Amino acid sequence: MLEYKWKEAELPSNDQIEALKNSINVNRIVATLLCQRGFSDFESAKQFFRPSIEQLNNPFLFKDMKKAVERINIAIEKNQKIMVYGDYDVDGTTSVAIVFSFLSKFTKYIEYYIPDRYKEGYGVSKAGIDYASQNDFSLIISLDCGIRSEKLVEYSNSKGIDFIVCDHHLPGETLPPALAILDAKVPGESYPFKELSGCGVGFKLIHALCISKNLPEDEYLQYLDLVAVSTCCDIVPIVDENRVIVKYGLEKLNQNPSLGLKVLKESCINKKELTTSDVVFYIGPRINAVGRLYDAKTAVKLLIVQNEEEAIDYTEILNSTNTERKGIDETITAQALEMISNDALHTSKFTNVLFNPDWHKGVIGIVASRIIENHYRPTIVLGFSDGKISGSARSIKGFDIHEALIECSHLLLQFGGHTHAAGLSLLPENLPLFIDKFDEIASRRLSRDMLQPVIDFDLKITEDEITPSFIKLLKQFEPFGPGNMTPIFYTSSLKDTGYARQMGGGNIHLSLNFQNPNFDTPIKGVAFKQGEKYERLKNNKPFEAIFSIQEEEFNGRTNVQFNIRDLR
Repeated sequence: MLEYKWKEAELPSNDQIEALKNSINVNRIVATLLCQRGFSDFESAKQFFRPSIEQLNNPFLFKDMKKAVERINIAIEKNQKIMVYGDYDVDGTTSVAIVFSFLSKFTKYIEYYIPDRYKEGYGVSKAGIDYASQNDFSLIISLDCGIRSEKLVEYSNSKGIDFIVCDHHLPGETLPPALAILDAKVPGESYPFKELSGCGVGFKLIHALCISKNLPEDEYLQYLDLVAVSTCCDIVPIVDENRVIVKYGLEKLNQNPSLGLKVLKESCINKKELTTSDVVFYIGPRINAVGRLYDAKTAVKLLIVQNEEEAIDYTEILNSTNTERKGIDETITAQALEMISNDALHTSKFTNVLFNPDWHKGVIGIVASRIIENHYRPTIVLGFSDGKISGSARSIKGFDIHEALIECSHLLLQFGGHTHAAGLSLLPENLPLFIDKFDEIASRRLSRDMLQPVIDFDLKITEDEITPSFIKLLKQFEPFGPGNMTPIFYTSSLKDTGYARQMGGGNIHLSLNFQNPNFDTPIKGVAFKQGEKYERLKNNKPFEAIFSIQEEEFNGRTNVQFNIRDLR
């Protein structure tokens, strides 16, 4: 089991905390948490606690938005065929679902296209453009992909097909020659918020189309539940415009979701109020699973469905595929961990690069994340198909994996992604050189100290500071996610009431109970993957803990729970 360092976040000055505490009438802890997040005055704190739809930016702040809207409206007026082209993950399929559903109200000359993960790979494909050409499409709108597809967009142009790129990934040195590019990360782009998901960019496109057609705001706001699912699952910062999207999108998901999401939600989680983490752990994996193993079009069919029986059928496919995905994922993870334990040189390396030609390409990104949970290093997991090695990369704090792949680009056929996650492919003969080069880059950019994982906590609190009113205020910090993570606390003397027990297969987890003078009943606690510490605390011994506080819904009742991240 990994040993974690505990690190307290930098605390604001006492003067800053006191000033905010007095101006908005909150306690020390809430004032500190707000200051740490950059909300240190009355107005910014008010905006944080009260996000509103009016805070959504004008979509025409994208410099190419007017061109994109005009071209789409021409296609609608002239009955030209439109292809909505998206990636096969949650972000891509939700993007396709909202843009296709919206445009279908104005034209019947429209189709969506999701590339085959195994035959076509990630992003825009030649096969997709050839399909568009053979079927007389005049316009392709790419969603969650396309910003690095300059040659394929050129190819599309040569076939007489216009191209609109809607993406949120980092561009390459050369931009694609598209008719319009909507990507806030393009140099010189005027759109003020740079961290929309791919589906978020698609949402801005339909927002702009509504403005151009003088339609009521409900015509685009009805898709907020799908945009929130994408924003949560694509791990983009839940700040600024994304905070508004997720807050109102979760409200819609919980109160009045689209039919497909309603049926999917009810099939996999028995809760009235879903949080961002529920979306990430229950909804996202099921949408992703069909794209990982089979055909992501099934996910789109569910997300645009209008018939409940069909929604139930598609949901059953998603659920069964996710169960199958879990089995494959567990098998590959076990094989990969054994591979590491059999590597005599592993302790001297700065990276994990693991290859097995039989590993399923669709789940190796998940496996890479699992490996990091056990061996904390930048990790790449690779399989083999169509004569080339390909796979997924996941990183650790302080290491930009996309930059590292740029430095290895002479050994790669293709790569793309973000700071923390990427995909890549290479020829088999280049694998030994790549493994050495990647590890050498990591050895330059990482110290051995950085290979020990750190749990950051916000501040130290005492048990008597945890009250029902404090928990009510904490709830107002939601929705949580990157940029506004769940507050993490340290306390020095938690004590189980004597009901501690191991749980889960192999007694891997801990269940705990704590007395607190501010609550009528004991507070439940759970410590995932810490079952081995049971002997040390079963005799009512006090312990230090890093933990978060949450409310758990069970059998219609809501209870306070401590989620113990680590304990000593």
